[in-house]
Amino acid sequence: MESETSRRIFDSLESGMLWFDAELRIVDANRAARTVLGIDEHAFGARIDDLGWAQSDEHGQAMPQQARPVWRAINGNGETTSGIVVVQTPHGRRWLRVRAVPIADVGAGRGRGAVVSFTDYTHERNAARSLQESEQLLRMFGDHSLDLIWIVDPRARKLLYMNSAYERIWGRPAAPLYDDLAHWLDGVDPADRQRVAEAALRADAAGMYQTEYRVNRPDGRLVWIRGRGFPLFGPDGRMRYMAGFAEDITLERAHRDAQERLERLVATAPGAVHSYCQDAQGRGRFTFASPAIRDLLGVDAATLVERGIDLLALVHPDEREAVAGSLRASADLGSAWLATFRVPRAPGGERCLEAHSMPVREADGGVVWHGFLIDVTERRRAEQETRSLNIELEHRVADRTSELEAKHREMEAFTYSVSHDLKAPLRGIDGYSRLLESDHAGELDEEGRFFVARIRKATAHMGDLIDDLLAYSRVERGRPELGPVAPAPVVAAVVDGVAAEAAAGEVTLTRSVEPDLAVVGEREGLVLALRNLLDNALKFTAGRPRREIEVGVRRANGRALFWVRDNGPGFNMRYHDRIFEIFQRLHRAEEFPGTGVGLAIVRKAVERMHGRVWAESAVGQGATFYIELPAVEQAPNM
Repeated sequence: MESETSRRIFDSLESGMLWFDAELRIVDANRAARTVLGIDEHAFGARIDDLGWAQSDEHGQAMPQQARPVWRAINGNGETTSGIVVVQTPHGRRWLRVRAVPIADVGAGRGRGAVVSFTDYTHERNAARSLQESEQLLRMFGDHSLDLIWIVDPRARKLLYMNSAYERIWGRPAAPLYDDLAHWLDGVDPADRQRVAEAALRADAAGMYQTEYRVNRPDGRLVWIRGRGFPLFGPDGRMRYMAGFAEDITLERAHRDAQERLERLVATAPGAVHSYCQDAQGRGRFTFASPAIRDLLGVDAATLVERGIDLLALVHPDEREAVAGSLRASADLGSAWLATFRVPRAPGGERCLEAHSMPVREADGGVVWHGFLIDVTERRRAEQETRSLNIELEHRVADRTSELEAKHREMEAFTYSVSHDLKAPLRGIDGYSRLLESDHAGELDEEGRFFVARIRKATAHMGDLIDDLLAYSRVERGRPELGPVAPAPVVAAVVDGVAAEAAAGEVTLTRSVEPDLAVVGEREGLVLALRNLLDNALKFTAGRPRREIEVGVRRANGRALFWVRDNGPGFNMRYHDRIFEIFQRLHRAEEFPGTGVGLAIVRKAVERMHGRVWAESAVGQGATFYIELPAVEQAPNM
């Protein structure tokens, strides 16, 4: 009874049990061992090798007898041994986890031996290997995918899988994501992070979501991403994982943006955008037209394209042949088609249109023109009105020019009359006063002689004033012929003209002229302006203990800058604008005689040469007068 009970317990064990004697013969085996290994009582007393079963380790290498756990248990130091043994049985290869325990007596007088227990993990091993192969297939598939593939455990907030597309698209290593999933947002553009983080919270009823966002790569390139996520459910119907894809849509986004820009351009373009085609036989039709074409041709875009209406059929009959000819010329030369024509049936009456298109030669010999049709009706009407106004204006200008020329002749006659008629009495006054002074000085008392001197002085001043006014009038009426002028000879001529006066007045007169300089002006006007400035400097330095005057010219900021500098009494800059007005004076006539016309002549002469004149001074520190004229590259040959 005890033996039967032990046997029943022995056979009920889930682990396989084998008894071996010292010669490694099988003494006994429980039911699990017989089932797994496929042995029966006939195998008892035989060795494993006698049964022809090959044994190897877990790596498939043949296992020698000395390496087997049962042999080591029997022939060792009485220690329990274990290991993995792969046995090739009649029922196939089995992977066994083996534990061998040495015993002193295996029963029936057989002496010492060992009891071997084992667990068959063949199915688990095959399942693990199948899973490993599946993972390898997934990784192979994922690594060859252009899109990013990811799987996340949302409860643990742990990344389980991500293919290599992440590093290619994001330009960042994936390793930090496995440590902390929050690194997902590192590359996302700051303006999009909140929206990306909240996308999963706005998933639809199926738990799916989709969003588009920007990623800033470390190399500075911006990438547009379309991300999609969806749940993976477990056997219990509850969400177990989140998975998804992320694809690079940068080119798609660029194409979409370009398409939107094109649509906006077409919508806001002047006139109507069109594509007009003529086949090899010259038959024409519209292949595309923007909605605005209805306002120009009186036919909506869809009708034009669907019915294949020819543009020439809509052109005014009187201009149809000319338009057809311009199309032929454009097609033959491959040049832009520019034409203007009338459309009689346009909304609101006849319209005038202008075509701007470029031809493209098709493979079948036809030509397609892509471009714009623009309504120029109002512009044509305005041009016609402008032409009419120009003609009228030309007549009025001619009449006005004739009047001005007549007035100019009258002014010339008036100037001659002033020169002759006003100076004649002055010459008489001057002559008689001279006779009184020379022939009757003895008959005049001191007061009489003073009166005669005043008369003579006033007569001379009046003569100078008339001369200056005539000079100012000539400058005012003059029509200078501007051209390149070398300033060096002009400055030399002006300085030489006053050299004798300067020497007599003990004036230190210097000049500074930049070589190879030329200005745009008129020689006569430039001489007149510089001579008046130099005369002004000589006048205002009179009476100074050391009289110094400098005349010069140099290039400054692409222009020519003339100057006349003196060490006279100067003037207050509050009045610098007044000194170039006619008859304006800043000093008393008793101190510095003059007519008050000289600087006005300078200003008028410079303005006639399209230049400008100004002065800089301080009371008691002299004055500098500047003339600025356009400069040319090289001085002319003088």
